[in-house]
Amino acid sequence: MERPETLVSIIVPVYNTSAFLRQCLDSLVNQTYPHLEIICINDGSTDQSLDIMLEFDDDPRVILIDQTNRGCSFCRDRGLQMATGEYMMFIDSDDWLDHDAIRLLVKHAEAERADAVMGTYVREYEERSLPKRIFEADFLSYNAEETRRFVHRRLFGLVGEELAHPETVDALNSNCITLYHRDLIRHLSFRSPYGSFVDLYFQIQALEHCQRFIYIDYPIYHYRKTNGQSETSVYQRNLVNSRLEFFHMLMTYIEEHDLGEDYTRALYNRIALSMIGIGLNELSSNKPLFAQAEVLRQVLQQKEYKEAYSQMDMRYFDLKWRTFFQLCKHERTVPLVLMLRSVNYLRKRV
Repeated sequence: MERPETLVSIIVPVYNTSAFLRQCLDSLVNQTYPHLEIICINDGSTDQSLDIMLEFDDDPRVILIDQTNRGCSFCRDRGLQMATGEYMMFIDSDDWLDHDAIRLLVKHAEAERADAVMGTYVREYEERSLPKRIFEADFLSYNAEETRRFVHRRLFGLVGEELAHPETVDALNSNCITLYHRDLIRHLSFRSPYGSFVDLYFQIQALEHCQRFIYIDYPIYHYRKTNGQSETSVYQRNLVNSRLEFFHMLMTYIEEHDLGEDYTRALYNRIALSMIGIGLNELSSNKPLFAQAEVLRQVLQQKEYKEAYSQMDMRYFDLKWRTFFQLCKHERTVPLVLMLRSVNYLRKRV
């Protein structure tokens, strides 16, 4: 008797993404791997999202749920409870998958008996596509010990030669580029008090107990990055406090799980690197230069940042990043703001 094909459950929370939803769902129903369970949860959308979802109702693999607005985390948790597949994925409804993504992920999961298989992604802007490479390898297969050392620890921050690419500090955070075995995540929840860090916290919990992790350098996921959705396009007043609160939680997590010095060093480096996002966020405030510089000075004078820069090894940075973090370390915030403005100007035009 032939072995039945492995079922993959894909969980798609939907909220007011009618402009992009059809592309997302088309990429799922047209996967080269057909053995899917596509759980679409309309989270109280007020646009045409539900109408578009109903266009796919005749596909027996598609399960449509309509509910009052409860938030993305609630939708993902509900999908987890409903899912019957051996493997699971999460997709945001304004993004889309490469048509061969599931086939490749399942192929490697079954060949290696993996708990988690991660691919890469492409950042899709209005006029350009930018691939994101996560590891400097075409393929990786890690056992439990290696996963903790090279993947799980990296979720807390970068160390050593990894610091040569500070822009990759959050590259592993997304739950949408990973195929998970159900036994790894069915007991977890996305509901947590950590706001924008909920994906990272879920990933930390999932990969802590991963026995076999696979990475393939293939762009399985297309992440839509329009100007209106950019995290640096809208000023976040509480950004510093929310990040510090999460960093304190991570420090407690390291201590309670006895994760060791490498994790602590990685976390301090994450704190230091967070000044990139904090600085770009402050630019969005549209305050005068000296007012922005004063805000950044107040951040850098906090003990967490002083400690982070006192222990940071800057020899791995290229000239621009070494200059940036030296300015942070010595609280030279006026030239720091000017540098951020230049970086932001170029970033929008490259």
